[in-house]
Amino acid sequence: MNKDLRIGLVLLVIFLILFGISFTLPVSAMAETHTSPAFFPRIVLIIALGLTCILIMKNLFVKEVSSGNKGLTREQRVRTLGSMGLAVLYGFGTIFIGTFVSMFFLIIAIMFMWGVRNKLVILLNALLTPVFVYYVFTKILLVQFPSGFLF
Repeated sequence: MNKDLRIGLVLLVIFLILFGISFTLPVSAMAETHTSPAFFPRIVLIIALGLTCILIMKNLFVKEVSSGNKGLTREQRVRTLGSMGLAVLYGFGTIFIGTFVSMFFLIIAIMFMWGVRNKLVILLNALLTPVFVYYVFTKILLVQFPSGFLF
């Protein structure tokens, strides 16, 4: 059993457990007119489960020829670990300064970390993505995001 298959099976178990836990989230009186608190986590988990199943199937049925590349380069490790650290900071940022302000700063930091240097591209992504997410999830799907001190 190769490494990707083991990781896929572990992720499958974790996502199934989290999906089961999502049914224990409390339902408020607003759930009759709005989406429940479990709606978005379930959508994300369903997508993650689907992608994990694709990973498992690919490893079971497709034999790849090894390219001889062993591990990540130093730059790739820094970018990966940096992205994980920024994701944790984003989580704390949603609590303290708000979801959309944190998303703005996260996009700027990640794009810069991954080598994008065009300031217009960074600024447009950092401005338009939170606006799009706000409009789709707050106005159309009626999902409530955590608000911090600023928003």
